[in-house]
Amino acid sequence: MKEFITRTITAFFLIIAAYFWIRFVPGHYFSIILFLLISAGAYELLKLSKPGSHSKIIIFVNGLIIALSFTFGKPDLPLAIMIVIVLTGLFFLFSTTGKEKLDTFVRDIGIHFLIVFYLYIPLYFVFELKKMGPNYLFFLIFVIAVGDSAAYFIGSAIGKHKIYQVASPRKSLEGLIAAIVFAAFSGWLALLIFPVTAPVKIWIAILTGGIIGLFSQLSDPVESLFKRAAGQKDSSSILPGHGGILDRLDSYIFCAPVLFYLVRYLWA
Repeated sequence: MKEFITRTITAFFLIIAAYFWIRFVPGHYFSIILFLLISAGAYELLKLSKPGSHSKIIIFVNGLIIALSFTFGKPDLPLAIMIVIVLTGLFFLFSTTGKEKLDTFVRDIGIHFLIVFYLYIPLYFVFELKKMGPNYLFFLIFVIAVGDSAAYFIGSAIGKHKIYQVASPRKSLEGLIAAIVFAAFSGWLALLIFPVTAPVKIWIAILTGGIIGLFSQLSDPVESLFKRAAGQKDSSSILPGHGGILDRLDSYIFCAPVLFYLVRYLWA
């Protein structure tokens, strides 16, 4: 009961903070906060991965390059990615000085690139959705929340066919189906609660919700693999009852870019 109360109180303040951040914080300031949140998640992932040779500074500089490419005008990702590759390569070129570091070079440089490509790039599509309008983000949050809740309650009640034995042993096929179905219909409901400027057909909203529900249930177990590999339950304990920043961002890693491209090509 105590854990449930702690989790509920934390969730309440997170919801209030997220609402004011999305609704009222203007573009560049929104981007700064987003960068700090992703960087906190990147730091947690770095600790979970435990590279033999690493530099927090070069990772955050690379993240900043990605952030700037999204923040000012249209994302010039090819250029940003090239700069990230060059900077990371130069860091390892001059920091790999002994055989011990050479033995872990492939793993370590892979972790550096992973953090940038797995976290900073997909999560910065949150900023792209914000530029479209706050309600696109509220749509995303609402659909993910409904889908996750359906997966939890229905999976707990009738789930028998486990699908992610290593990553998430409690997740079931029944919960996955429930998440897709409930998220699909919540897509239509979300548009009624959070209307957007462009007219969207009901079937498109339902299809979008279902796709988001599916990718949310895929994104979370992938993040869980990092924690399982490190022998940790949560990415950190910074949020009482909810784990770390990465634990709160995990569903959006896949879902934010998916919604962005669905809106661009399906809703248009």
